[in-house]
Amino acid sequence: MSKSPQRWNPGWLVLAGACAAFAAFEIVKHQGWTIPAGIVGAALPLAGRLGKPVRVVAGHWAPPVVVLAAFTFLPDTNEQAAPGFTLGLTWLTHVAIARAARKSAA
Repeated sequence: MSKSPQRWNPGWLVLAGACAAFAAFEIVKHQGWTIPAGIVGAALPLAGRLGKPVRVVAGHWAPPVVVLAAFTFLPDTNEQAAPGFTLGLTWLTHVAIARAARKSAA
């Protein structure tokens, strides 16, 4: 019995590409705190290896979407919003890549 090739989910791949491009744009435009925020956002899903409750939160799409929404509406200026928004984008990029690579149930 041979292994079936892994099938990538194109919807999640498109989302990952769009989020990665937008995060790169934000990092180049604002620099400063967006750089470490982007690194933390990309590494945050890796914290899911610590235990099941953390894995559920770190690997789900909803928390980074909430972070993106919060940093879109709450801060007063773009400079205040950029680091948190970049964190949410890189976090969602990582989650989208992980979901795109999941094996289908077929």
